[in-house]
Parts: sequence; C-alpha cells; structure tokens
Amino acid sequence: MVLGTVLALSVSSEAITAREERVQKVAALYQQGVIALKDGDTQLATACFREVLVIQPSHGNARYQLLSLRDRKPNLAAKMRQRKLAQIKIPKVHFDESEFGEVIEALDILITKETKGGFAPNFVVQDPHGLLENKKITMKLGSVPANVLLDYVLKMANAKARYDEHAIVIAPLGKAPKTVEMNKGGLEKIAAPDDPFAK
Repeated sequence: MVLGTVLALSVSSEAITAREERVQKVAALYQQGVIALKDGDTQLATACFREVLVIQPSHGNARYQLLSLRDRKPNLAAKMRQRKLAQIKIPKVHFDESEFGEVIEALDILITKETKGGFAPNFVVQDPHGLLENKKITMKLGSVPANVLLDYVLKMANAKARYDEHAIVIAPLGKAPKTVEMNKGGLEKIAAPDDPFAK
C-alpha cells in the first residue's frame, strides 16, 4: 500500500512538472511571437502563435494575434523592410555633386550588392513636378547603415520616405508650384499640388 502511494505521488509530481513546462513553453512562444510582431517579422510571429495553439488550443490571445495578422500584415511588412535596411552596412560611398536620381540608383545597387541579392530596397520616386531632379548630393562616408545613408540623402534633397510592404517611396518635402488653369468662364482655377503621402 505504501508503494502504491509513493508511485501515485511520483506520477502526480511528474504530471505537475510536465504541465508547468507546457505553461512556460506557451508563455515563451507567445512572447517570442509578440517580439517578432514588433520587429515586423510576420512569418516568425505566425509560426509562434500557431505553435502556442497546438500546445494550448484555448489560448485566446494567440488566436486573436493570428486573426489580426491578416489586417496588419502590410504595415508589419513595411516595418520589416525598414528594419532590414537598418541592418545593412554600406562599406563606402562617395558622391560629388551627383544628381539625386543617380544617387538613389547607386544606393539601390549598393544595398542589393551588400545583401548578395537577398534584399532590394525598391525605391520609388514620386516627384511629378521635378522638385528633386536638380538636387545635387555630395558626401563621403564609410561603414554606414543603409537607413542612415538614405536619411542623409533625403535631408540633403529636402525629401521624405515612406516604407511600404514592397517598396520605399520617396517624395519631396517642399510644395510644388501651384498650377493655374482657366475655366470656361475665363476665371482662374488654382489647384494646389497633392501631398503624395496624404492618406
């Protein structure tokens, strides 16, 4: 009888230990998924939350995170693009009175080369009024993160960038000249330029 009691206690302590390990694993996986979301890594976040649900199907927070990932995926992918750009170091750049468009093309090539084709920034310049085409960039830097380098170029050109899921969109900060048109009644109609980043 004593042996049966000892065996029962041993089995129940093993079950408690296994349950505690499961709880800790679920908590660690969920936390890893939340951190991955903050970094914009949707693949890792999805894998973590799914694993949580395999271990504990009733985990409401993991289920919610998976469902909300569908809506937040483009924003998270844009964040991931920004994070990746920050991780790329460009060993050396030297621009001497180079045109803005040439500098952006050179950055695209340098970044793609540094990642051996693993990441392409996909710069898209939205400049319908040509405010950036005459901007000249002069800089000589070494061992700089790509995002810092882009920031310097944008400041010199008086431009801004928006990170999207599949591209980095660049537009001038300054306002384009207003366009004046004559309507049928002979009155001037003034149209202010649109902000390319306005929602």
